[in-house]
Amino acid sequence: MNPGAYNKQSKKLLFTTFNCAKSQLIPLQVMQKMHNDDLIMALTGLAGGILNNGSTCGVVIGGAVSSAMIRDKELSGQWTLEDEIQLLDEIRADVSWFENRFNTSLCRERTELNYQRITVLGLLNPQKVKGCVARAGESMEYFVEKYDSAEKIKNELTEHEPNTKKETVKTAEHCAQKILRDIRQKTRVGNEELERISVALDGGTGLSGGGCGALSGALMSLGLKYALDPKNTEPEKLKNIYKAMDSEFFSMAKILVKNFIKEFEYFECSRITGKNFKDWDEFSEFRNNGSCDTLNNFLLKKTIEIINIKE
Repeated sequence: MNPGAYNKQSKKLLFTTFNCAKSQLIPLQVMQKMHNDDLIMALTGLAGGILNNGSTCGVVIGGAVSSAMIRDKELSGQWTLEDEIQLLDEIRADVSWFENRFNTSLCRERTELNYQRITVLGLLNPQKVKGCVARAGESMEYFVEKYDSAEKIKNELTEHEPNTKKETVKTAEHCAQKILRDIRQKTRVGNEELERISVALDGGTGLSGGGCGALSGALMSLGLKYALDPKNTEPEKLKNIYKAMDSEFFSMAKILVKNFIKEFEYFECSRITGKNFKDWDEFSEFRNNGSCDTLNNFLLKKTIEIINIKE
């Protein structure tokens, strides 16, 4: 499949999944000859800037998660801390490209949109359609060029060896990974592959300060629990648009997001923490001082409550 075909597929997916994050993930899975239904389901709530609330664009998140998915395949799931840091640096560069191209990575900062009027069916808004289609298509072309062959990926991994000159590399808990792991251990919802891939969301996606990684992780767990399973349902064939929009998932996810914003006021990592992380060392130092413990405990408790609602 040529770049134009991936671009076309990405745009089409906006109207068959109503999800900008999936518009990046699914074509890149096809390109890499991969298929991960759990990951597709997990991204359901990360479109439109975290459940259509205008935070980090779902196109950005879909690209970041796809990069982690590809890295996980290349490493056969055997990650080291250096691999994780390298991935975060790579994703941060991707976010920078998106911001330079479109002026912002936050949906609510798009000047043609009034996000107070955008709902879960916001993709049907003509102004939103035009902007989302452009972003999805151009982003897909960017990633197709970046990953034009499996050989190129292998070469990049070889060329960018970890910096062994550093005397020490600080360790820290990953934002989304911790939430996903803790939820899985208490509810059996989740899997280790998804947890590895979720490292991409650290510090607001590649340490870029966007949508909170822990909140994104909690929403990914709810996606696994409640979202439509691609194996059993093709959204484009559903006549009821609300079913295509994962109405059960959204009813559960809205509970979490409503409570989160009431408790912490903001969606973005940089606003919640008051930090703009320069690199992994700054991020790990902040994480290791326990500053996110209250937020993590809140998300863990609330997400488990929601998962248990229908048990």
